[in-house]
Amino acid sequence: MKQPLCIVIHGFAGNPWEVEPLARALEHSGFDVITPLLPGHDREKKRMERSTAPDWLQAIEKIVTRAEDDKREIHLIGFSMGAMIASITASRYPISSLVLLSPAVYVLTPHVFKMRWERFHQRKKGKPEEYDSPFTQKVPLANVFQFHKVVRQAKRIFHNLHVPLCIIHGERDETIDPKSAKLIFHAAASEEKELHYLPHARHHICQGDDRDKVIRFVTLFLNKHRTL
Repeated sequence: MKQPLCIVIHGFAGNPWEVEPLARALEHSGFDVITPLLPGHDREKKRMERSTAPDWLQAIEKIVTRAEDDKREIHLIGFSMGAMIASITASRYPISSLVLLSPAVYVLTPHVFKMRWERFHQRKKGKPEEYDSPFTQKVPLANVFQFHKVVRQAKRIFHNLHVPLCIIHGERDETIDPKSAKLIFHAAASEEKELHYLPHARHHICQGDDRDKVIRFVTLFLNKHRTL
């Protein structure tokens, strides 16, 4: 019998590094794990420019439909924009559970600007970063519009979510306002849902100092809702 499958989706202009510690931990817990690279996210600007919101959504849908055909138990996990893609997919396909990490609903808010200002001053003072991504990518403006297209589409379907739902967000997120998590939690129609805030965590919660808490929350949640 095949193990439950976790599809873990990275964020906008990111890559699987963003969710790597969680993916490894889930493998050790007995899940099969896929961490796909979204189209255009291979650090080549020309390919990024040609990629669109439908491309990103279809890439995940193809994985889900193949897993469905293979009679797999599917758990979707998304980080940032990946959480929006996971939500849209979960509203269309029968999956076992949905996990949203730093979900990207509210982007430009006073909270976000305040956190960015604090982080800027930390860097000026030479204070060490909580994490440091080995990958950086300048994002074409056209892709920023595609990102917002995904977010707008996700906002329209949160009320259609009925699967068990777990949301985790850092309260010091400098990229996405933490109130995003609360909006989804209240909008979702899921009977079983949980919301966890991490008081000291920033955006990349799978790579920051609270990653062990994230792993623990997600693993406990998935184990409650796996059937295999």
